[in-house]
Amino acid sequence: MATSLFLFCVRIWAESPDPVKTFNTYEHLLHIAEEKVITYTPTKAFNFLAKAKELRPDPDYRYYNILGEAHSKIGQDNEAMTAFEKSVELNPNQFPLFLRISDYYEGYRKPDRALYFTEKYLLLVPTDKNRIYKAAILSRRIGNEESYQKYIKLLESDTSFVTEGDALQSSLSKHIKNKKWKEAEDLTIRYLPYFPRTEGMYEFLILSRRGKKSPLLEEAYILACVTFKEETRYFVRYGVYLQEKGRYLEALSIFRRALFNALKFETKGDWDEILFLLRQSYANLGWEKETLAIDLLVKDIKKKDQLKDEDLENHIQTHRKNREYLQFAVYWFKTKNENKANLYRSLLRERDQENEIKEFLFVIGPFALENLEL
Repeated sequence: MATSLFLFCVRIWAESPDPVKTFNTYEHLLHIAEEKVITYTPTKAFNFLAKAKELRPDPDYRYYNILGEAHSKIGQDNEAMTAFEKSVELNPNQFPLFLRISDYYEGYRKPDRALYFTEKYLLLVPTDKNRIYKAAILSRRIGNEESYQKYIKLLESDTSFVTEGDALQSSLSKHIKNKKWKEAEDLTIRYLPYFPRTEGMYEFLILSRRGKKSPLLEEAYILACVTFKEETRYFVRYGVYLQEKGRYLEALSIFRRALFNALKFETKGDWDEILFLLRQSYANLGWEKETLAIDLLVKDIKKKDQLKDEDLENHIQTHRKNREYLQFAVYWFKTKNENKANLYRSLLRERDQENEIKEFLFVIGPFALENLEL
């Protein structure tokens, strides 16, 4: 009798159903999947989520939140964002999730997507100064100047701390002088949305992050480049930073943006430095032909008062794939001969299309989607 009972119990144990089939309500399956994510076994969550979707083919936003977290925990960020986007589509009141998606896209150099989700967030939290400032920066990064100005004016309409501007600058100077990097950074971040076009704020942010060797130093350079996008100095400094990191292709793109600004706005004092840095970038990349082209271009610019059109065009023929020569040709002819200027614009566009991936042209400056044309 005892033996028979033992065999019966063994048979029941062996035939007991899979736990996924046992807890067969949608709510309970979501609960178990969430527990798996929380307890650092996210791969097991997918089984329960799959069963939940069988029961409800059109699951609610909670399902996609858990699915996104499971993907995120195992490093599948793209899949996670797809799930989170579906979640906010189903329930658009999840303002923290909008920020998470926006920050992800900004980190992966997709400012257009980052702005889209930032603006979704601002519909829910319209008074968040930090995110209004972020929306302004992202707007200008994709070339939407109208949107940038709208957000900047909104920020500057709040004059709460205008009278404290001098005291703030003094406090920041003291922190920097005393090497209190964290205090300087925290103070700058706190008040930057109230002084979005005050250059000193960006200087203090760069200095404090450089002092504390912060991984966010690059962001500080980008903020300055965006805010003062028609100037050259922050592009030069950002490019030098990238060179120090051995990111030569990106540095090349930044220096090219600096040259674009120098030509477009005729900041002649910067030309020599920028051309030197461009030549250095080509040398770092081992692109000998481009290095030689810059050497000749420097000579042409130095004697530009005596430079003849045919001499310039002969030099372009010698270095017809050099971007800087083609860009300088547009600058040279745009007030002299519009047909030739348009010809060189066309050749420049063709050249860029051929070399877009190889030369990282899509990150010319931090303005990934902006059309740069003299």
